[in-house]
Amino acid sequence: MDMVVRKHLFKALTLTMAMGLILTGTVSSTDKALAYDGISMSVVELRNKVSQADIDKAKRERDYARNQARNASSRLESLNSQRTGLEGELANLNQMSAEQQAQYEIISGQLQAALEAKAAALDRFIIAQGNLEDQQELFAQRVGAMFEFQNKSTLEVLLESDSIAGFFTNLEIISLIADSDNQAIDQLQIAMDEAQVAADQAMAEADNMQRIADEKQAELDELERRIGVTTEALESISTEITTAEQERDQLNAEAARLDQRIRDLTRQYQNQQAAAAANYSGGATKVVSGVSFTWPVASRTITDPYGPRVHPISGVTKMHTGLDIGSSYGAPIVAAASGTVIQVNLPVPGRNTGGTGYGNYLIISHGNGITTLYGHCRNIYVSSGQTVSQGQKIAEVGSTGSSTGPHLHFEIRVNGSTVNPRKYLP
Repeated sequence: MDMVVRKHLFKALTLTMAMGLILTGTVSSTDKALAYDGISMSVVELRNKVSQADIDKAKRERDYARNQARNASSRLESLNSQRTGLEGELANLNQMSAEQQAQYEIISGQLQAALEAKAAALDRFIIAQGNLEDQQELFAQRVGAMFEFQNKSTLEVLLESDSIAGFFTNLEIISLIADSDNQAIDQLQIAMDEAQVAADQAMAEADNMQRIADEKQAELDELERRIGVTTEALESISTEITTAEQERDQLNAEAARLDQRIRDLTRQYQNQQAAAAANYSGGATKVVSGVSFTWPVASRTITDPYGPRVHPISGVTKMHTGLDIGSSYGAPIVAAASGTVIQVNLPVPGRNTGGTGYGNYLIISHGNGITTLYGHCRNIYVSSGQTVSQGQKIAEVGSTGSSTGPHLHFEIRVNGSTVNPRKYLP
């Protein structure tokens, strides 16, 4: 059994034992750890491992909470605008009510005066009518007496008189009384007519003031109704605003909590990735043309694929002869397959940047005309002619040569011609 097979069997056995210990509770989650192939992983880490999917899920929940909080804020703006409008309307209604009340009080005073004038006019009319009736009755009596007197002959009047002077005096008195009664009746009729006109005017004025007062009262009642409706609407809006504010604050708090959770998960995930990268010794394998290949770094982020591209530095379109796999400075680079190192180029050893072209790089031959190249390294741990095993640490990720950031430029050549490395990786 070769070294690679034994290594993978040992990993599988170790993980199986660890899971068995976790499930049975034999191992404490606080102080026990598993060590295999240079990787130390606690039981807690095995049970609480964070994935990118966990982070993405938390982000979706955070974004949903933020969106709901924004919706609540928009609703709050609308409600506050409505409340401002209602407050303005209520202020106008109260002002109108005060003005209407003042007018109503004035009109009520005028109505009271009109009613008093109406009563006085009616009193005068009644008095005038009574005087006229009394005078008419007196006149009737006098007319009867004069009628009786006029039926007497002049001789009878003369005979009934004490003297000739008395005779003429009696005739004059009878004439004067008749004239006086006629004048009194005319004056009383005039006074009664005037009283009737005054009474009619006072009644009309009182009726008009009553109508105006009734209209003002109706307006006041309508204003009071509108004020009540507006006040109720304000109270309802205020309740909705309080509810919306609570909802917004709760959603913002939830978004903040999720933000913190995302930071925690991201930090834990990065620590896991860093730990995995620091101890990376290869993963799954794929056999192509009789050679077993694995990923040369722990990262699976391809920042630039194989094929024609616009060069990020020169801006010229040219063939990209390998895969650019994004990683971090110092991340381990392992041999993608077992073989022999045939070339090491180390112009800027130990540096993150510097140099030209591939910068620090090495080439491994795997037989059958297949070679792999590892470019832009920081450090290289093998030398030319050295035999290496698949998964063996051979270098560190850097950004030496023509590079814009830390990554591994990984090439596969078959009989000297580049091929797409992605087809050789699992």
